[in-house]
Amino acid sequence: MSLILTTLAFLLMLAAAGFIYMTAIVNAEANRDDAIVSVPAIETDPDAFMRALAGAVSQHVLGGNEMTILQNGVEIFPALFDAMASARHAIHFSTFIYESGSVPTRFADALSAAARRGIEVRVILDSRGSKKIPPELVTQMCEAGCEVRWFRSVKWLTWARYNHRNHRKLLIVDGKLAFTGGVGIADEWDGDGDSPAHWRDTHVRIVGPAVAAVQAAFVDNWNEATGELPIHENVFPVLTPAGDVAICAIQSNPTSATSDARRSMAALIAGSGRRLWITNAYFIPTPPFLKALCDAKARGVDVKILMPGPYHDEPAVRRASRRTWPALLVGNVELYEFQPTMIHGKIVLVDGAVTSIGSINFDPRSFALNAEFGVVALDEEIAAQLEKAFVGDLARSRRVTGDDIRQLTAWQNLLGSPRGRIFWIRSAIGSAHNFSCNCEKSKVVGARC
Repeated sequence: MSLILTTLAFLLMLAAAGFIYMTAIVNAEANRDDAIVSVPAIETDPDAFMRALAGAVSQHVLGGNEMTILQNGVEIFPALFDAMASARHAIHFSTFIYESGSVPTRFADALSAAARRGIEVRVILDSRGSKKIPPELVTQMCEAGCEVRWFRSVKWLTWARYNHRNHRKLLIVDGKLAFTGGVGIADEWDGDGDSPAHWRDTHVRIVGPAVAAVQAAFVDNWNEATGELPIHENVFPVLTPAGDVAICAIQSNPTSATSDARRSMAALIAGSGRRLWITNAYFIPTPPFLKALCDAKARGVDVKILMPGPYHDEPAVRRASRRTWPALLVGNVELYEFQPTMIHGKIVLVDGAVTSIGSINFDPRSFALNAEFGVVALDEEIAAQLEKAFVGDLARSRRVTGDDIRQLTAWQNLLGSPRGRIFWIRSAIGSAHNFSCNCEKSKVVGARC
């Protein structure tokens, strides 16, 4: 009995040491300051800003694109289904969230139908975010001919990487049409974002040269998950101009001291001169970003932050976010909480010209841990559409005031303390239920990690 107790105690100590180690590493990465020494002002020279941004994130500004804004599931899912139905060569799909329900079933049906008619279908599911997918849906897709792969299942030799998730939301059809944004595959994203059961979110549809950048992000994940590089001509076809929108892709893979997601956010804030409106589902700015936002307000920028309110899907995030409110309120930054439902968008609007949209949250996970993807677009019409939507969302929101801080109880303050902010590394110690797709045997093998 004593041997058993000793072994259990040792295992608990080992787990605690691992947790503390991962917490320390992540906090060190998250608190890095990417100070912008100088940047072209978006208001006076947006083209120069886009070139500077592209240099900062090792990308190119790709002109000649058509970009369509899709609001909520009522617009997003029909567009995704129509695109998959029209595929002629290949469908590439990557998601963080894939659960059970009507939307997930319809999505699996659409992918399966495409594979049965001879389309190459490749699917990447994050092993943490998609752990609730019904195994029968994976079986169905595999038996139809889809190649389904899991991103970073936990393994003994790579356990430390399990905390680095694939948070990208990508759909690319025939290498010529792409979608990205904040939407996952679950019933919460269905509907029109007007009730607690139907979340508020935004996606974009892209046609033109920038589709190659979205495809490159998918190939990056596929290569890690499989060791394969699908780069034939149907994957990267010749792309011709389709519109007037200039786009810089943000393909973020945090592997060193910083990330392109964090650099892009720092540049957008520093480049703002008149208006900086941010919608973000998981808003936990680190001290360097708190200073950057307050500095923007101090130089005369209209800084507004829109966050989820009472229907937040991660209450710990809301509590952690509250710890950043006093500094922002002192700096006169306007904070708002969306009231009707969970708002899941990740959008930055700057000076009526530049727009950022994708999967990038304003939190340490996105900046220091996750593989993310977003697009920064230079187009006044796109910016005007999203500004109109932002104003509409503000009308359904409640402004945060100093009274909200003063009314917090001691217990709420404790839960929202810096220790409470470690919610975003909980995946490092959690178990995930993964299903591996073996298309040769046409069955699913369940694995508890």
